Amino acid sequence: MTAPKIEHEERIADVRNSFADAVGRARYSDETTVLTSRGKRVAVIVSLDFYERALTALGEERVLANPKT
Repeated sequence: MTAPKIEHEERIADVRNSFADAVGRARYSDETTVLTSRGKRVAVIVSLDFYERALTALGEERVLANPKT
C-alpha cells in the first residue's frame, strides 16, 4: 500500500498569485493542488511523472495540440 498523497486546495484566483508555489509542490514534493472555482473542484496541478504514469495506467497516449515543426 502506498502512502497517501498530500493534497492542497486553492481557488484559481489565489493560485494566479502563487502559481510557482503550486508548480514547485508538484515538481519537488509530488504534492497535488486542486483548483477550485466558485467552490467546485475543477482541475488539478500534478507532477509530470504522475501525469505520465496516469496516462500509461489508463492506456492513453499524449498528442501535442500544436506540435512545432
